[in-house]
Amino acid sequence: MVRVFAPATSANLNVGFDNLGVALKPLSGSLGDEVLIAESLTDTIIVTGPYASEIRGPNIIERALECVRNACGRRTPVSLELRKGVPIGSGLGSSAASVVAAVKACNEYYGRPLDDPAGTELMGELETELSGGRHWDNILPCALGGLRLGESALPVPTGWIWLVVYPCIRLETRAMRALLPDSIPLRDAVEHAARLGKFVDALHRSDGSLAASLMVDPIIEPQRSQMIPGFESIRDGLVNDGAIAAGISGSGPTIFAIFDDSAAAETALGRAKAWVVNTPGAFATLCEVDSIGARFV
Repeated sequence: MVRVFAPATSANLNVGFDNLGVALKPLSGSLGDEVLIAESLTDTIIVTGPYASEIRGPNIIERALECVRNACGRRTPVSLELRKGVPIGSGLGSSAASVVAAVKACNEYYGRPLDDPAGTELMGELETELSGGRHWDNILPCALGGLRLGESALPVPTGWIWLVVYPCIRLETRAMRALLPDSIPLRDAVEHAARLGKFVDALHRSDGSLAASLMVDPIIEPQRSQMIPGFESIRDGLVNDGAIAAGISGSGPTIFAIFDDSAAAETALGRAKAWVVNTPGAFATLCEVDSIGARFV
C-alpha cells in the first residue's frame, strides 16, 4: 500500500496573486488530504474524511489514476481512497491537496513512470481542470513545502506564526475569479509588481517586519472581500491584536494573519474562535510553515 499526505496551503498572501503560496502545518492537529492506493481484485474508488460529502461530480483522483496508468501502460486493479481533510472552496488549497496526493501516490504505486517534472506538470493540468486556470500558487508549496514564489523557495522569518480562520462558506475558485476585472490601471500594476519585488528582497535580508508591511492588496481584495461577510471587521480585529499582515487566503473565504509574537497570536486565536463559534464546520487554528510538503506516510 502507498499512502501520501498533502498539506493545506494559503495562496496569494496579498502581495503575490497566482504566484505566491505557503504550505501550512497546524501547531496542533492536522490539515490536509491523504490518498491511499493498494492492490485489489477490482478497481474501487472511495472518498472518506470530514469533507467527503462536499465532493461534487467526478473525483479528480480518478483522473490522476487514469493519467498515471496511461503513462506506464499498466492497469492493475487497485483500491483508491481519498481522505478529504481540507474543506472544498475554502481558500486552503483543497483541490491542490487532492491532486498532489493522488498523483504522488499513484505514480509511486505504478513504479514511478513520471519523473519529477512530468509529475508536477500533471499536477498542474489536473488543478487547471478543477479551477479553470493554470496557476502554481497552491500546487508547488503543497508538493514541495515551504513559502514559494513559483518554483523558488523563499526564506521564512523566524518566529512567524500563521493564523487561518475558516468561516465555513463555500466559495468556488472559478466563481471568485469571475469577480476580478479584466484589466487594471498601469500604475496599479507597476506598484504591485514593485511591492512583490521588495517583499522578496526583504525576506532574503531577514527583514520580517518590512516583508509583512508589504503584504497588502488594493487590487484583488476589494473585489473578493464583499463575498465574505464580516471580513473587514475580523481582519481589523486581528491587526489590532498584533497581526503584522492579514488578508484573504487564496480566493477565500478563509482569512489568514501573520504574527511575530506568540502571545498576540494566542489572543487573536481567541478572537477568531469567538467569531466562528456559532457556525458549524468553521474553525480557526495557528500554524507554522510546513517545510516538507507532500510526503509518504
